[in-house]
Amino acid sequence: MEWRGVTKAVASSLLVMAFAAACGGDDTGQTPTATATAAASTSTPTMPQPTATPDPQAEVLAAYDKYWEVYGQALREHDASRLSEVMTGARLERAIIEVENLQRQGQLVAVVVQSSPVVVTIDGDHALLIDDYHNQSHLIDPDTGRPLQPTPVPGPTLRDQVTLQLVGGTWKVSESVREVSE
Repeated sequence: MEWRGVTKAVASSLLVMAFAAACGGDDTGQTPTATATAAASTSTPTMPQPTATPDPQAEVLAAYDKYWEVYGQALREHDASRLSEVMTGARLERAIIEVENLQRQGQLVAVVVQSSPVVVTIDGDHALLIDDYHNQSHLIDPDTGRPLQPTPVPGPTLRDQVTLQLVGGTWKVSESVREVSE
């Protein structure tokens, strides 16, 4: 019994010395040997870590939230440079034109929406969602950032059918069609 205790103490001491040498415990500037590093690394077995299974619906909704964030920033700052991160196709083309028109007119827009998206379907690399949202977006003064007109409270409720496309592993808005209420 006592022999095992001595063996454990010696082994522990050697591991501590190997670890100290590997971490640069002394100031001699020498590189630790491969043997010392190997001894330290073999003492800790690694277990495979479980990976989370992605939830396509959650990914689509997160991409749509990011779409509103980036789109709002583009309209507020006259900067279309990030739009391709969240849009593609026809929707990207229209958004770039919107930013250019606002810049030419010297206008900025504060996008203020209360979004309520619902994923209708996901089929391969395409997703469709419906968003009934309250829109309180408004023009703002470029110098002060204040609204140019009183903002509508609570604002109109709009319904958009939004198509997202999976491009290079990223969901992007490819089309957004406003449903006309009767």
